[in-house]
Amino acid sequence: MSLSATGCYSNNGRSRRDAGGANFCDVSKLLEAPVHPRPDAVAAARAQFDYLASPGAVLTGEQRVALAEAARNGDPGDQLQTLAHHLYTEPATVHEEHVRAAADFHGDPGTVEAVGIVARLSSVDRIHNVLGVELEHLPEPSHGEPTGDIASGLKRRRGFLPKPPGEIPVTLDLVPAEGDALRAMFGPMYMTEEEMGDPFFGRDLGLNTPQLETVAARISLLNQCFY
Repeated sequence: MSLSATGCYSNNGRSRRDAGGANFCDVSKLLEAPVHPRPDAVAAARAQFDYLASPGAVLTGEQRVALAEAARNGDPGDQLQTLAHHLYTEPATVHEEHVRAAADFHGDPGTVEAVGIVARLSSVDRIHNVLGVELEHLPEPSHGEPTGDIASGLKRRRGFLPKPPGEIPVTLDLVPAEGDALRAMFGPMYMTEEEMGDPFFGRDLGLNTPQLETVAARISLLNQCFY
């Protein structure tokens, strides 16, 4: 499906739906950038908005979109929305007590879901910031009940929330769909897990592995990433 740069939004500032109720043309602002992103990055951004609008493991589509709106705009309504805004605006100042305040009220799975939403939303939004284009409108939420798909037998580790043993790629695996969504963005936004292990990886007209790792390490230092 091709993306059009015009006619994508309704008057209420939300992404329009097609006749079948699906969101469409969710990332038209990216196509207005003076430097065009790679097609896989555009597709990843679109997938993020499609997934954002859908029911999650414990949150409805309406709750998920409301979280994204609170992350961007502030005016949070509860502990989970407060955490979302904190993560979106000042991630380096988020400590265990902030995460536990949300988890004690909403549970670990709901908090993992919120972290995943904000992590992906901020990635897409920062690309827009860097390219000098407006942020995309948030999508209309899809109807339906949460899936209830939550992993069992996990325990809290350094990231303050239950997760399997391992590093960043499995951080959100308490909610399998959130873990899958996180890993799906690795390749378009950075490198796939396989590419990370290839010292000779490089994109045509793009950065190679040492250059990508240097940029990532510098950004992590500036953002005070605690891992």
